[in-house]
Amino acid sequence: MRLQQKLPVSYLLFTYNGRISKGAYWLASVFYWSAFYVLFNLLWFAINPASTFILYPILFWAMFCTSVKRLHDQNRSGYWLLAAFIPVLGVLWLVFLLGFKRGNMVANHYGAVPGSAPDYFKNDNGRQIPHLKTNERIIDDVTHLNPVVVNNVLRPVTVEELCLIVQNTHTPISVGGGRFSMGGQTASPDSTHIDMRGLNQIISFGAEEKLIKVQAGIRWCDIQQYIDGYDLSVKIMQTYANFTVGGALSVNAHGRYIGMGPVALSVRSVDVVLANGTLVNASLTHNREIFLGVIGGYNAIGIIALAELELAQNVAIKRTSLKMKVEDYKDYFFKQVRNNGKAVFHNGDIYPPHYKRARAVTWEETDEKPTVKTRLMPLKESYPVERYFLWAFTQTPLGKWRREFIIDPLLFRSKRIHWRNYEAGYDVAELEPKSRENSTYVLLEYFVPVQRFNEFEASMTEIFKRYNVNVLNVSIRHALADPGTYLAWAREEVFAFVVYYKQQTSPAAKNKVATWTRELADAVIAVNGAYYLPYQVHATVAQFHQAYPNAHQLFELKARLDPDYKFRNILWDTYYKPYIKTNNHG
Repeated sequence: MRLQQKLPVSYLLFTYNGRISKGAYWLASVFYWSAFYVLFNLLWFAINPASTFILYPILFWAMFCTSVKRLHDQNRSGYWLLAAFIPVLGVLWLVFLLGFKRGNMVANHYGAVPGSAPDYFKNDNGRQIPHLKTNERIIDDVTHLNPVVVNNVLRPVTVEELCLIVQNTHTPISVGGGRFSMGGQTASPDSTHIDMRGLNQIISFGAEEKLIKVQAGIRWCDIQQYIDGYDLSVKIMQTYANFTVGGALSVNAHGRYIGMGPVALSVRSVDVVLANGTLVNASLTHNREIFLGVIGGYNAIGIIALAELELAQNVAIKRTSLKMKVEDYKDYFFKQVRNNGKAVFHNGDIYPPHYKRARAVTWEETDEKPTVKTRLMPLKESYPVERYFLWAFTQTPLGKWRREFIIDPLLFRSKRIHWRNYEAGYDVAELEPKSRENSTYVLLEYFVPVQRFNEFEASMTEIFKRYNVNVLNVSIRHALADPGTYLAWAREEVFAFVVYYKQQTSPAAKNKVATWTRELADAVIAVNGAYYLPYQVHATVAQFHQAYPNAHQLFELKARLDPDYKFRNILWDTYYKPYIKTNNHG
């Protein structure tokens, strides 16, 4: 924890190291001059005028410290304060520097940008269980809805160490990275949990070939920071850059990219640790069944240790948006977006609670100058505005109406031109509420064949209204067909309905969510689609196999490669165990 977090007022007023922003400088000035005025009058009238002299050293030191830090924000030395001895012009120049000139938008010699975070949001390393002096830990995901007690947590830092752990562990193993899945997919009771985040190195990189090979515990943001200087971007990733590569590949993630789809489409090869501890390389042409089973396989047959990924050019992109009726969205997309060679990102946001209107947002390649000062997304220590809107949109009267008719129109009026890496670098911290104790925010996702968009949307709307689901947003994405992974969610070209909603954490609330979630699973199965597996495990075994008709191929492969059911998590405890019993495996 940094000094300014431990002692915010003391740091601000009485130390001269670091940087403060223009706003913080004005706030500090108002504070210490107000305090001086009150204390001066108190001492003058309560004691005597001479007693006020004790205040001046404190006032001048606070003025000195805040002024130095304000100069640091512009990458200037504190010696610039000596300009005050230059009559008139020197004083005016200092007033401009201290009170009006913007600071550097990137880290400089004196520190990071004020208010920025040192790193992306991370989940814990496994919580200790109060009053127990054992190696047991609680592994939970970002929702705090799925705590699982594991026997111990191991964090290998080399692939060789990972292989030895798997080889020498004769009890169940669960695997986690960033742990941003939302249904226990990274843990199983009484397992040895392997935390992959220690495996975070870049193994090889070819700028001309646009290829990079990395250890699976590295995050997308780490790759972005490495390749941005070469004008390259990750080809396919999620919107938020906190996730590990291994986690993204294990769930076969996607983003908002146009002309793309599942991340499997950008993976050249992977190195996988099997249940016996051996390391094998797999691709679409070599050990194909392992490749198709491990990408989007939730560690069913092995642990992804290394991955070779294709990269893309980092370009400037310009935002355009258009609001329309939901029933018009599909035709608009096919006419204006799908075959637009300049479109890089696209999503359509359906507005609750009526689900009648949507806003289509497209980011197109442009030669215009970016409107942002940095090439990568700057991080903040806190997101009070975003947190307020999350609360207001879900908890206040007319909150959703204000978002659709006031907030969004204002936000989308401005001209936005970002770098591709910038727009792919969001931090999930902006979605993190103050507390998840009584309520939490959760994702669900449904993949619908493109021609059946309106049919599923109507069923989804009816379910949300009937159960009064507190939906914040339904984001529409597009994906081309999967290359053939066994748990493919895009067996053909699909639209993805990404549902972000708020729920209470009581047992009754959880049961209610389970009920309408199963109805949504039936609705998407009815249109030959699929629900996404990284979220709460509410679907029945029958629904799982209906949504993923090739799951039996993965299960047959797992029974062969992991006959003792070593690799486990809540997902496979729910859906693979019945297969074991039925087929007498294990």
